[in-house]
Amino acid sequence: MDDQDLQPISSPTAVKIVDAASHLFLQRGYKAVSITDIIRAAEITKPTLYYYFSDKEELFAQMGLRVLASMGAQLRAAMSIPGDTITRLQAVASAMLADSNADMRMMRHEMFEHMGPANRDRLARAFYLHLYRPVLELMEEGMATGVLTGRFSPLTLTNLFLSLTESFHEFKANSRMAAWSSEQSSPLAMPPLGPDQLVDLFLNGVRAS
Repeated sequence: MDDQDLQPISSPTAVKIVDAASHLFLQRGYKAVSITDIIRAAEITKPTLYYYFSDKEELFAQMGLRVLASMGAQLRAAMSIPGDTITRLQAVASAMLADSNADMRMMRHEMFEHMGPANRDRLARAFYLHLYRPVLELMEEGMATGVLTGRFSPLTLTNLFLSLTESFHEFKANSRMAAWSSEQSSPLAMPPLGPDQLVDLFLNGVRAS
């Protein structure tokens, strides 16, 4: 297979169906959504749905491809801004912490629980193409220019950066943890974490100098 199968479907009718299905998947979860639900939400007929998609799993895979392609476009835009590696790291962190990209986390959980090996492999390759590879290229640039340490490989730095962005989704402004910490009876008291803190932690760690 080539990279063409990693791009989301672009037909207007198909996009309309994926939009309707995505809304239901994110609202209810994959298992609770039926083909009939999707047909009603998209206001189409069953033959129309099956003209474009073989089954519910293919619809979920298409949702994943759209999320990943959108994130990839945001990352590429962030990496194209003028400035040094640190400036681009901050722009990439901002893109990855955007509220719209929280859908990725639910999608990943559902993918491993409900999808077959072929579509899991397809989405894993799309993740690498659209999300992992741009960050990896940024790490390689940082090492080449001396901004990032040579003690760790670009792959290790990429994995660390992506792990931090995953964790920061829980603690950024408007997150569930931020809402809990603002409640009067909550033992949590924390300022929200954002892109600047993420990049600072990634570059400098927490050890006293």
